[in-house]
Amino acid sequence: MKTIIFLLISLLVFSGCEPLMTPPTEGQPAAEIIEPSATLVPEVVPTETAVPPTETSIPQPTSTPLPTNAPIPAEPTDVDPQEMISIPAGTFLMGCDPANNGGLNCPAADGPAHQVSLDAFAIMRYEVTNARYQACVEAGGCEIPNAIDTETRAEYYGNPEYANYPVVNVSHSDAEAYCAWAEMRLPTEAEWEFSARGTAGNLYPWGNQDPDCSLANSYNDLNGTYCVTDTTAVGSYPAGASEFGLMDMAGNAWEWVADFYSPEYYDQSPQENPSGPESGSEYVVRGGGWSGSWLDLRGSARAYDLSFYSGSDLGFRCAMDALDDTED
Repeated sequence: MKTIIFLLISLLVFSGCEPLMTPPTEGQPAAEIIEPSATLVPEVVPTETAVPPTETSIPQPTSTPLPTNAPIPAEPTDVDPQEMISIPAGTFLMGCDPANNGGLNCPAADGPAHQVSLDAFAIMRYEVTNARYQACVEAGGCEIPNAIDTETRAEYYGNPEYANYPVVNVSHSDAEAYCAWAEMRLPTEAEWEFSARGTAGNLYPWGNQDPDCSLANSYNDLNGTYCVTDTTAVGSYPAGASEFGLMDMAGNAWEWVADFYSPEYYDQSPQENPSGPESGSEYVVRGGGWSGSWLDLRGSARAYDLSFYSGSDLGFRCAMDALDDTED
């Protein structure tokens, strides 16, 4: 009994001392007691500044409803989605030229401007459509796009309403597969730029006039709205055609080309028929899309993405070596 009373008294005496702590087990260090300090200031981690899409990967479309500024143009009724345009052999100034860049500085990856000479070739007047791509899928030459919906349309691919709209949500390998099935190939970056800028080296496919919603389906930098919040039927902007008559070389959908991407490639690019770096992890995309800035619409603007990337504003068109115009 005395022993119990003694223990109770001991507990009462020592309860006002240091708090009880579980003793460390063998081999485990004792817990460190952290003294309270001054008010902790949270560490500020700087965020990376977004790099313009002309120098890096293409921008992701937003899922937020977007303001529009122009009515959707009527779908053309005279489109031949398989029509090819012959491009003559020629030499042009490729890349961003500060003297012809709308008073803007040239992004480093878009230059330096350099002379390029190309053999004759042919390229599709229009971006590859949903209907043409679906024919490849049904023939077993292509895979279904990675998504059948787009920014504002729950059913886009496979929907007859959008048969003559550009196929999107396709990767670089999807684009290559379609062009191979059609007995063509993707254009090189140089072929694409010559087709867009023409012999005069225009700033935009249509010339040097600033973009607006009558010329291309894109983002309107002046008032912060979108011409259309999704793709439009191919050929819907005839006023924006290039010198050679190609449609939608600016806006609507970005376009995969054959070349691997390197920001330094222009420094050592050959003059004759350049075809890009021998290897890489990203491929070049060109032309800007419906969600892109007016800066992306410049004929010299470069962007890139990983080969497996696909998006609701990314499509392609095919090219081939020069058409044989000889007749028996």
